[in-house]
Amino acid sequence: MNPMTEIRERSADDLMRDVASMEHQIWELGFQEGSEKAGDPSKIRQLRRRVARMLTVLRERELAASEAGSDE
Repeated sequence: MNPMTEIRERSADDLMRDVASMEHQIWELGFQEGSEKAGDPSKIRQLRRRVARMLTVLRERELAASEAGSDE
């Protein structure tokens, strides 16, 4: 299944919780990278892209809701 499809099926609360969790992981990996303890160097990039996808879906929903409100 497409990652965007999976993300779109989730609730906004779940997405926000996951965004906060992943941003914390990115922050921790940044520190580990500075101390040369990081295992996979592409992990930060993968997490940042996943966060961006989630934020994109949240923004799409926000715009759709405001557009639906302006139509009335």
